Amino acid sequence: MAEIHAAGSLLVGEGVYMKGTMRVPGVASVDGKLEGELSADSVFIQQNGSMDGQTTANHVRVAGTLTDTTVANRTLVVEATGLVAGSITYQELEIKKGGSLQGGIYKVGREMPAVPARAIAPQPAIAPEPAPAPVPEPAPATVQTGAPATVQAAAPAIENVLADVLANVQPAEAPAGAPAAAPVSANNKPKN
Repeated sequence: MAEIHAAGSLLVGEGVYMKGTMRVPGVASVDGKLEGELSADSVFIQQNGSMDGQTTANHVRVAGTLTDTTVANRTLVVEATGLVAGSITYQELEIKKGGSLQGGIYKVGREMPAVPARAIAPQPAIAPEPAPAPVPEPAPATVQTGAPATVQAAAPAIENVLADVLANVQPAEAPAGAPAAAPVSANNKPKN
């Protein structure tokens, strides 16, 4: 990265808070707190520094905290103490042991989904719900029309279900001249 004290550079010291839109032609070094929009050739978030908002630069190095939207057109380096969270776009990426990335991560040149950056926030892992226990197939039932119903079931519970179903069944019309069918009910028992 270029010299921090060179013309066209910005140094936000420890204990300094700035909010707004900053356009820096050189290096922006942040050891305090920034909120808003920052664009520079190079951005360095020091270990005590933080930036919350939209950050765009060719080179970004993070030892502190960088949140919301980050676009590193060339390099993004996350130091061991660094945290980058939100919508993150980079060309080349280096993460030191202990460094952290959280959120949507995209490579420069690949299409990003149409989701606002603030909508991409770290989410806790949620365990999926267990699958329900399989339900056994009911025993076959036979209903004969024109005669009392015959119900063959393996368990009395199935008879109750059939009773509910049969209570809502409308009998089909008999052809002209045919005798009407006897009413069907679940209480009809097969005769031995």
